[in-house]
Amino acid sequence: MLITGILITIVAIFMVLFPQFFMGLKNPRIPDKLLKNPKMKIVLRVWGGIFVIVGILLIIFATIK
Repeated sequence: MLITGILITIVAIFMVLFPQFFMGLKNPRIPDKLLKNPKMKIVLRVWGGIFVIVGILLIIFATIK
């Protein structure tokens, strides 16, 4: 659980810092109209923030046991 928490946290931090990279991935395919929408970056940053919290919680729970 500790390793999973660390991996989730690292990927989520990159999602918050570099949302363009994750928007450019081929799977799942995002239409070009959505890619150009500035709200899409905000959505990815929010999801990244949520996953950062989840990753940190996993790390905390793994170290408490």
